[in-house]
Amino acid sequence: MKNNPYTYDVVIIGGGVAGCATAISLKNEAPELRIAIMERKPSSIPNNASIRRIGETLPPHASQQLQKLGIWNSFLECNFITAYGTSAAWGSSELYHNEYMYSPYGYGWHLDRIAFDQFMIKEAQKRGVFFYFETSIIASTKKSKHWVLETNSKQDNTTVKSNFVVDATGKKAAFSSLQKSTKIKKDQMVGVYRFYISKNQDKGHSEIGNGTCVETDQNGWWYSATLPNKTIVVGYMTDADIANQLQLRKKEAFDKLLNNTKYTNNRIKGTIHLSQPQVTAAHTQYLSTVTGDSWLAVGDAASSYDPISSLGIFKSLTMSQYAAYATLDDLKGDQSGLQKYQQIITQDYKAYLKKRQEYYAQENRYTTSLFWKRRHVNQNYN
Repeated sequence: MKNNPYTYDVVIIGGGVAGCATAISLKNEAPELRIAIMERKPSSIPNNASIRRIGETLPPHASQQLQKLGIWNSFLECNFITAYGTSAAWGSSELYHNEYMYSPYGYGWHLDRIAFDQFMIKEAQKRGVFFYFETSIIASTKKSKHWVLETNSKQDNTTVKSNFVVDATGKKAAFSSLQKSTKIKKDQMVGVYRFYISKNQDKGHSEIGNGTCVETDQNGWWYSATLPNKTIVVGYMTDADIANQLQLRKKEAFDKLLNNTKYTNNRIKGTIHLSQPQVTAAHTQYLSTVTGDSWLAVGDAASSYDPISSLGIFKSLTMSQYAAYATLDDLKGDQSGLQKYQQIITQDYKAYLKKRQEYYAQENRYTTSLFWKRRHVNQNYN
């Protein structure tokens, strides 16, 4: 252990979108701050076709948040695929379209998640944020005026001091859990995903169609979206016990269920699969408290929403700015910022729950289905 620990104003645990956006927001408001981000993953992802992330569609109004962060022009230079809208067979067998052309903010974007995450890291580094890659926090202790964080990496074990800590560790909410904040899960949803690529590289998306499509069935709903490099991701959203019962980890079971769809299966005609089915957590979750003694949680660590909301990245971009204001207040000795932040997270979560229930209530064709029964029950907003 080093004798002279590094000292920072803010340490952010987690270098994903929420962590980087919070760091950028802080630097925009107070460039003199010493900020470090602890990230368990390496500094760059190797160019390996076996490493894929699900990706996400950013809605048109996300442009406002990117502009507020001061990263709008750099974002446009990434040349992500334009998203013209979404299609859904939800509550009806007919497909209806929500075109972004009617949005006052223009079009949205289909993101390459690995590329977008790297973009956010670079934007934070541009502003002087320090990064510790392949580094984990193994212990934390709150002293009178600062946190003492013990870190572990391939190179060394290091002690870091920080006046404030931001938990941006996603659904794990690793730091918040150590502070006795409880993760409260509202369901057990998972997503089972598979990636495909067009056989005809010249035609690309003209064969698989551009955009996002959602389609329900009795055990859940299908999601498909075009991604860069002439690929498409297809996912099935259901509950963990139902996924296990249907054996959806097996490609034969996944393909059989997919073949029964009316619209989703048509999107992968003329494609070949790039991956086997992979399962990822997609449940709704929130923390009993998202703030504490000179710390707060942001992004999915604070609350994570149903994928049907399409709010994952957008919420991280938006809430990171509120997190930054609360952090700055605390650094000045004003705890009211943390109280306001807690209220914002709570109110946003309540509003989300109400909208989620209203949206699931629109699908009433599968009244005997366990998946849909669970979502038609009144939710407790507390």
